[in-house]
Amino acid sequence: MPVPLKLSRDESRAAAFIGLLLALSIAARVLDRPARVSVGPGLDLSTLEAESRRRLEAARQPGLGPGERLDPNTATLEQLMRLPGAGRSMAQRIVDGRQAQPYRTLADIDRVPGVGPVTLERWTPLLTLPPAPAAGPAPVRTSTAGTAGRSGSGEPVDRAPLDLNTASAAELERLPGIGPALAARIVAYRDSAGSLSRVEELERVRGIGPVLLGRIAPLVRVGN
Repeated sequence: MPVPLKLSRDESRAAAFIGLLLALSIAARVLDRPARVSVGPGLDLSTLEAESRRRLEAARQPGLGPGERLDPNTATLEQLMRLPGAGRSMAQRIVDGRQAQPYRTLADIDRVPGVGPVTLERWTPLLTLPPAPAAGPAPVRTSTAGTAGRSGSGEPVDRAPLDLNTASAAELERLPGIGPALAARIVAYRDSAGSLSRVEELERVRGIGPVLLGRIAPLVRVGN
């Protein structure tokens, strides 16, 4: 049977002191270790990363200075991000839109998804595009060289409104603000829906907003 080790008072104090130092050393290492982040099934890291990147990009992009204006047909992605409320995705949609069809007036910007009347009003003094022509019931006139389509005095007569359910893409392109890409989307929507029941359905076509619809509404019809 082992004989118990007897320590003197000084030896006991020294042993206790050494034990205290060891305990403090272990505690310091534990506290210095970085805390682990627990990722639960409901935490979407890709969403958090995208939101963080968006905020950083928005903070880095300074707003436009006094009198500074942009041409949406030539401005870079980073320059377009300086427009009020335009993040990277909005700027990219503007670039994609001009590649399909250049912007001729401010009304054309309204066809960009996400740009509504309020945003367009904020951007009007910041863009170099001319204002949109006033929407009015101005009839489309024909310039046929023959006598057909002319009045007795030889002046061109008004052409009947274009039927959206039967018009070809080439005929739709003759409407103000409608280019080849937009005309093709109108035909594609009409084919997928079967037919249009009212002119206002054109707003369901990507690129046609209230401003553009107001310009072409007097020039088109649906059925008789």
